Amino acid sequence: MKKFTFVFIWILFSFQLMAQWATDAAENTAINLAPGEQAIPKVATSENGTTYVSWFSSEGGNYNVRLQKLDVLGDKLWADDALLISDNEAMSWLTDWDMAIDQDDHAILVFQDIRTGPNNIYAYRISPGGEFVWGEDGLALSNNDAFEAAPKVCITNAGNTVFAWQSDDVIIVQKVTSDGTLLWGDTGITISGSDTYSWPQLLPVGDDDVIMKYFNDSGPTWSPTRHVYAQRYDMDGNAVWAEAAVISNAGGISAWTQVFPFVNDGNDGFFIAWHDDRDNNNLASIFVQHIDNAGQPVFQDNGVEVSLSPGMNHFYANLALPQGSDDIFVYWNEMNGNQDQKGIYGQKVSSSGERLWTDNGKAIVEVSSANLSPMAARAANTDMVVFYEDYFDAVSTAVKAMKIDVDGNFVWPDEVVTMSSVQSAKIHPDIGSLHNGQWVAVWGDERNADRDIYGQNIQMDGTLGPVEIQGDLEVHPDTVIMDTVPWDYVLVVNSTPDTVTIEYATFTFGICEVINPGPSGFPYVMASGDSLTIEIFVVPGSNIAYYEMDYLQLVTSIGDYEVVFYIDDGLIQGGVIEQNRNTIRVTTFPNPSSGNVWFDIQSTINKSLDLEIYNSLGKIIQFINVDDIGNGKEIMWDRKDNNGNEVQPGIYTYRIWNGENSQSGKIILSR
Repeated sequence: MKKFTFVFIWILFSFQLMAQWATDAAENTAINLAPGEQAIPKVATSENGTTYVSWFSSEGGNYNVRLQKLDVLGDKLWADDALLISDNEAMSWLTDWDMAIDQDDHAILVFQDIRTGPNNIYAYRISPGGEFVWGEDGLALSNNDAFEAAPKVCITNAGNTVFAWQSDDVIIVQKVTSDGTLLWGDTGITISGSDTYSWPQLLPVGDDDVIMKYFNDSGPTWSPTRHVYAQRYDMDGNAVWAEAAVISNAGGISAWTQVFPFVNDGNDGFFIAWHDDRDNNNLASIFVQHIDNAGQPVFQDNGVEVSLSPGMNHFYANLALPQGSDDIFVYWNEMNGNQDQKGIYGQKVSSSGERLWTDNGKAIVEVSSANLSPMAARAANTDMVVFYEDYFDAVSTAVKAMKIDVDGNFVWPDEVVTMSSVQSAKIHPDIGSLHNGQWVAVWGDERNADRDIYGQNIQMDGTLGPVEIQGDLEVHPDTVIMDTVPWDYVLVVNSTPDTVTIEYATFTFGICEVINPGPSGFPYVMASGDSLTIEIFVVPGSNIAYYEMDYLQLVTSIGDYEVVFYIDDGLIQGGVIEQNRNTIRVTTFPNPSSGNVWFDIQSTINKSLDLEIYNSLGKIIQFINVDDIGNGKEIMWDRKDNNGNEVQPGIYTYRIWNGENSQSGKIILSR
């Protein structure tokens, strides 16, 4: 009875761990509900579905840094309180920080703290398994008395990481390899001029280059004359363009206008947009500029104004560049002069800088007394999604999204989809790029007593909740009976069209263990069509022999899988079972196979045996008798049945029997 009580508790516990993306906008997915304030969340998603969410967590009077990992369905893969990245002393107030995900699905975090007294910049590289690749204390990117704030990070196409941050009146950039080697000297490269350089942003281009946008500020810090530039730096940190590209030197950019939408144009140039009041009429205007890969402006100097609507404010530009488009799309907050009437407008700007949706832009959501605030625009395959907040009152908001085609029309039948209808303050939202048919948004949320971290996905068709995975990760068999030998195998086949990561494989009770791949073999990345054979062994001398059941748990980027193991008491206790003297061990290869399948059979005795192959209906389709097995033999199956006809692709079961013992398994036949 103990055995089944224990199993029930495990099943209950496993359900408690499941917290997939919510399907109800009135619920959303709680990513962290720890006591105290959780602040400034960041999100990054990889192509194979792994999502990292990180934030500052107020604990014991300090802002610690924590990191959570989710699979493509929204399941949390680490403990509810997430992985503690740093509990080093931080300032009592926070500045912006950054996170990215590299080609190996490692999370890269960069932030500042005061662990040594002064405010310095630190970076961490966290593996999919939660290992601190750059050490438990990360990398110290700076060590000085300057005030250093708002670091940014990007991953180059060569897999290196580039960081940039403001250090008093200069900007420092540093490149780091995946193993933590500093490539641009111990203190990085300083970018400076006669004025203050501030608020860098990074864009990877070429193989190992980056483009950095930055401000040149003169005058008082609270009201600077702010000009915007960009420079491309090669793999060694040398400036590529003879002169920095001038994005805008028209002025009118406030001290509080800091981070601009900044996207690659597909040819290693970029689009960038912002609002300013260059004509000093107390009305904000939106401008967009295109800089090509040679550092030359494509649009007119200081950018193209996206709306000429008189008497109106145009705030908070967002950019979207659908795949294959030569036109750039700009979305913004349209407001009257008193800023008490608001809407969301858009403009389509041609490759030559022409306004295509009239000189005043296109009303996506008409100006009204509703209080709307755009959050982000993100490209889809051939269209784009605009995310925005709709205020209930001065503080509480709903989160909404609308998909817009290249002609400015709504795509979704309901036009606007509510992602969060909860009436609560939503602080510092962050929205990832499109991967695996969905976008992921996270934010600080005050629906509970403390500020927590919540998130929500939205799919390409506007639905909320877990995406439907095409195909599946096939795990064979789903049940294993170990009654003769203390080892066995589980075959995993990636039948999805996407890359899948097996985060780890572990047993619930520890009666069995995974011996191949070993602990260092996980996370294991499987491309579409890949297979993996996991070798299992009974742990000798287990002290819980009365539990005859164990569970192999496979935690993957697309969900969790389970294989049930039934183990003979004698094997658990390390005893020798008489049947072991007549054991058979079988390896099939290749598996999956598009051609012939080979069976490598090892036996402890020289005895004839039968090979039986069954279809999915349990019918024997092929029977092969083998004499004189010796100590081992290879048998080839040519994919034909007993009538000489080639069988169809699919899953087949084999059984090898020597009259006393047998071994069975699955074969995957592909086209």
